[in-house]
Amino acid sequence: MEKNADEKINIGIIGGKGKFGSWLDNFFTQKGFNVSVSDIGTELTNMKLVEKNDVVVFSVPIQMTEQIIESVVPFSKEGQLWMDVTSVKTHAVEAMLKSKAEVVGLHPMFAPTIETKNRQAVIVCDARTKKWKGWIETILSKEGAKVKETTHEKHDKMMAIIQGMTHFSLISLGFAFKQMGLDIDESLEYTSPIYKMRMNMVGRLLNQNPELYADIEIMNPETQEALRAYIDSFMKLYMIVKDGDRERFIDYFKEASEFLGDFKEKATEESNFLIQKVVEKHNRQNAKKNEPTGDADE
Repeated sequence: MEKNADEKINIGIIGGKGKFGSWLDNFFTQKGFNVSVSDIGTELTNMKLVEKNDVVVFSVPIQMTEQIIESVVPFSKEGQLWMDVTSVKTHAVEAMLKSKAEVVGLHPMFAPTIETKNRQAVIVCDARTKKWKGWIETILSKEGAKVKETTHEKHDKMMAIIQGMTHFSLISLGFAFKQMGLDIDESLEYTSPIYKMRMNMVGRLLNQNPELYADIEIMNPETQEALRAYIDSFMKLYMIVKDGDRERFIDYFKEASEFLGDFKEKATEESNFLIQKVVEKHNRQNAKKNEPTGDADE
């Protein structure tokens, strides 16, 4: 979308005091837009924010997104752009489509703690645009983000696997460690870099907000189907191991391996690179521990 250079665009962020809302506030402010925010405790209400802005961004918890959007639908205007930044798209986009505004669903695939946007993926679901077509995509692309355009339905199907299935696996793995009474620190004395990387992913995820991950897991309408496929394949492999059937294990392994095709080589190359970085970091840490303190012997 082409805008006049001297045209001031007013952007309002509902939930602008939260972590991602604050990130968006800073992002759009640095781009020279006029930004206002509403949140719990702000003088500016959601209704007034919608009435005064050209672009409205919803950055609120997933379980509240649909309700908050629908509460301000009566104050929407033609020519506005409404966007959300939640991890689940179907409910949010369908709620925004009840407004008079043009509608785009956004899903930045990075945390607000990530400093660079370069090559970070942002999923864009253009549900209804005319005046604002391509506007946010242009801004993101100029920042170096990797923009992936899709529909909100396809987004949720993919996220059911990318987030729902993988988060489910990592969370349950962490809980299994608890059930086994695993001494985490001791286990790391036995570990290979691959195990350490896996542990890092479990620890990283379980260091996040559990309410957010509950919503990602439960509120995506496509997640249950993905989890059924995961549990079916999991139980099939479990029964193979339980029965001690080596040939069936090899067949199961080969079938999964063949499905991945050429990706296996790319995955090996990238994981080798990451393993080397982990080893180098550990070597630096060990060298630092062994450095002399400079204290004289008594």
